[in-house]
Amino acid sequence: MSERVILADCCEDWILQWGGFYPEGGAFACPECATEWTKARGSAFRRVADGREFERRERRGPRPGSAGGDAAAFPYLASVHGHEPNVERCCAKILLTHGAAMREGSFVCPVCSTRWEKRSERLHGLRVPVFEREGLAGPLTIQAGRTRPFLVSVSEYSPPRD
Repeated sequence: MSERVILADCCEDWILQWGGFYPEGGAFACPECATEWTKARGSAFRRVADGREFERRERRGPRPGSAGGDAAAFPYLASVHGHEPNVERCCAKILLTHGAAMREGSFVCPVCSTRWEKRSERLHGLRVPVFEREGLAGPLTIQAGRTRPFLVSVSEYSPPRD
């Protein structure tokens, strides 16, 4: 199994929205999880705890029509060292935001073109959405978190405590 770097959605959201305003060498913490960061240089940010660096990048979409205009862009943070997440940010955001309500069957991410299959399963007495794609070690589902939901493998799912 290849090494993967986990980057919390809250940190990525904060850095993508506000990271550009920090000066080089500036220190800050994610307001949601308190992870400490520094702005390494330009659009690169270093996680203090382990020294991992992430750089702001964009996936560009096609230019709309022949009348010109800007191409659509989807910003994300990529590991400077090349160890990427199992699920791209674009897919994770779509699945976490809309996945539970999506119809079952195939779905193609409009940003990275990854093909997903959605179905429902009963886990711990609850019906949950399950997502699969080629290359994953196993299917994923949505886990309720302390501050926001996140994707976990079906084998690691635990029911909400409420």
